[in-house]
Amino acid sequence: MKVAIIAQDQQCLNDIQKHLAHTNVSPQLVAITGGVQQIQAVMEQRHPDLLLLEGIQLNSGEQQVLSRITSRFPDLGVIILCPPQPQEFLLEAMRVGVREVIPTPVSQPVLIDAVERFQQRMALAKAPLREGEVLAFVPCKGGSGATFLASNIAYALASLENKRVILFDFNLQFGDAALFVHDGAPTTSIADVTRQIQRLDGSFLSSSSIQVLYNFDVLPAPNEPDKAAEIKPEHIKPLLQVARKHYDFVILDIGRLFDAISIQCLDQADLIFPIVQQTLPFIRDAKRVIDTFNSLGYPADKIRLIVNRFGKKDEITLADVANTLQLEVFKAVPNDYSAVAESVNQGIPVTKLARRSAVAKSLQEIAHELARSSAGNGLLKKLFSF
Repeated sequence: MKVAIIAQDQQCLNDIQKHLAHTNVSPQLVAITGGVQQIQAVMEQRHPDLLLLEGIQLNSGEQQVLSRITSRFPDLGVIILCPPQPQEFLLEAMRVGVREVIPTPVSQPVLIDAVERFQQRMALAKAPLREGEVLAFVPCKGGSGATFLASNIAYALASLENKRVILFDFNLQFGDAALFVHDGAPTTSIADVTRQIQRLDGSFLSSSSIQVLYNFDVLPAPNEPDKAAEIKPEHIKPLLQVARKHYDFVILDIGRLFDAISIQCLDQADLIFPIVQQTLPFIRDAKRVIDTFNSLGYPADKIRLIVNRFGKKDEITLADVANTLQLEVFKAVPNDYSAVAESVNQGIPVTKLARRSAVAKSLQEIAHELARSSAGNGLLKKLFSF
C-alpha cells in the first residue's frame, strides 16, 4: 500500500513518518511539505492509496479541492490530522470524501490503527464481489430482544465465521443497535448516507459506518427525529443493493412500525426473522405480524420464527407457539438473563463476553448455520426447508 503524507512543516512530516514506521502494513511512503495545493500533483505522479493531510481546516477552497479529488479517485482514502473539531467539521469532512479525522497531537497507536483499518478495507474491497444476503429482524412486541439478536448474530457472523457483515439500524425513531456492540459515540447515521445517495458506493458506505471489527460495520439510526424524516422509501433499494455487493450479510434491525420504509426493507430481505416470546401478549401480536406478512405476499419460506428467552418449563410450549401461529419455530434462544444483561450493560457482544453461556452458544449455532448454508448454495431463501 502506498501512503502519501502532506504536512505543513518538516517536523510534523518527520513525526508522522516515525509513527508509521511501527505499523504492520509496511507502506510505501511519499512525504511532502505543503497543503492542499500539492494534492493534485501527488495523485497524478505518485498514485497513492491513502492520503494523510496534516493541518487542513476545511475552508471552502480546501473543500472544493478534496471533493474534486475524491470524486476523480473514488478508491482513494483520505485521513485528516488536525486539532479536535466540532461535529459540524466531521460531517463536512465526510461529505467531501474524508474517511477519518484524527486529532492532533497525533497518538501513534491511533494513527497506526487508522492506517491498518484502511489497509484491511482495501483488501476486502478487492475481494470478488457477490450478492450478499439480507436478513431482517422484526420484534413482534416491544421488549422482544430483536435488537439484541440482530446485533449479536451480526457480530458472530463476522467474528466467528469470518464473514463481511453490516448492520443497519432501521428503528429510525429509537434505534440503539450500535450500543449493543460498540461503546463509542457515532458521528454519522443512515440519514447522513441517504442525504448523499447519489454518491453512494462501497467505500462511502463503509467509511460512514462504525467499524466494530475490520469486517463488521454498523450504520446507526439518526439521533434526532427530524433527521429520521429525511430518509425516504426510495433510498432503501439503492442502499441495500450497494450493501449486498460489498458484504456477505446485510443485517436489518427493524422496529415494530410497518411504514413505507420498513416495508421496503422487508421487500428487499431474503429472510425475515420475527421475534416472539412465550407469553400470550407476544403470541397475539405475533399473529398480527404474521398476518401482515401474508397480506404483503411474502412466501412462508421467507419467514423464520425465533422464540427468544425460551424456557423449557414455561406454560406455553414451542408446539403451542407453532400451532397458534401456523408457523414452524426456526430457533429457540434460551433465557440467560445474567449473561444478556451484562452484555447489554457493557456494550460487549455476548459471544465475546460470555462465550460459553447458553445464549452465546445458541447464537453461535445460528450464525454457523447461516454461514454454512450461504456458502453452500448462496440462496438463503431456500434454507432450512421443512
